[in-house]
Amino acid sequence: MRRRMVVVGTRGSRLALAQANWVIERLRARYPEVEFQRKEIRTTGDNILEVALAKIGDKGLFTKELEKALLDGEIDLAVHSMKDLPTRLPPGLVVGAVSNREYPGDVLISRSGRVLEELPPGAVVGTSSLRRTAQLLAYRPDLEVVPVRGNVLTRLRKLDEGVVDALVLAWAGVYRLNLTGRVTHRIPISVCLPAVGQGALGVEVRQGDAEIIEMVRTVDHAPTRAAVLAERTLLRRLEGGCQVPIGALGRVWDSRLLLEAVVASLDGRELVRAEDSGPVSEPERLGGQLAARMLEMGAGAILDRVRKGVEN
Repeated sequence: MRRRMVVVGTRGSRLALAQANWVIERLRARYPEVEFQRKEIRTTGDNILEVALAKIGDKGLFTKELEKALLDGEIDLAVHSMKDLPTRLPPGLVVGAVSNREYPGDVLISRSGRVLEELPPGAVVGTSSLRRTAQLLAYRPDLEVVPVRGNVLTRLRKLDEGVVDALVLAWAGVYRLNLTGRVTHRIPISVCLPAVGQGALGVEVRQGDAEIIEMVRTVDHAPTRAAVLAERTLLRRLEGGCQVPIGALGRVWDSRLLLEAVVASLDGRELVRAEDSGPVSEPERLGGQLAARMLEMGAGAILDRVRKGVEN
């Protein structure tokens, strides 16, 4: 008798494959009678490497092609970094699972072995993120922060070649690639809030596909799902994405959910940072509530100026 086949869609980078394998291993342990096959799909973000993300738009850069394959029935589920997944999904698709989150913050990797505070004035720091750029400049306006695209290994090669003096990357990606030995230090959350969903994996499935939804539920982590849902609600209300510097982090303490967020100008000179808390059972309400307060504090005006600056 032929075994049930489930096709798992993923991008083809080493990190994306590691993330897909993490999900597949757990599904195989729970469903040994099912055969899980990996299918690699290139996305727009994989094909355009020489242009900053903010300049090419942010609507599904790393997810759109996977979502099309899912809707067309070519794959049964797609594994994403939650931070890459747009807050509005195509009709017919849902997030079936959010994984237990790795440490969500950013890390510094410097050639000199110096931590962020020890980098000399004018040191060149590479990052692909406007969010990181804005917060780094708010903390160290004397640094030169430059865009660096490519996967983690490509960025590390540019560091080793002397293109930049240091890199800022997500801890989760470095950890999943077994490269934590390269980390100089973890940048405190108080200095740099992470991207929405950073550190967690999302498993996207077809709405109504009861069998697959039941399968992927076994890798879902309820506290992380609640935290990420609050973050994504805030981001959606602020109408943010890769093109604007917004950071957020939800954390569960007992039955409470604490949400911190920041909106900053591109040069880091204007910054609105706030936090709020609420019942862990009401993450969307908390995200919307904090977004509304931040807009009242001036976040909307900052975002308008940022969008105009990016467009120009």
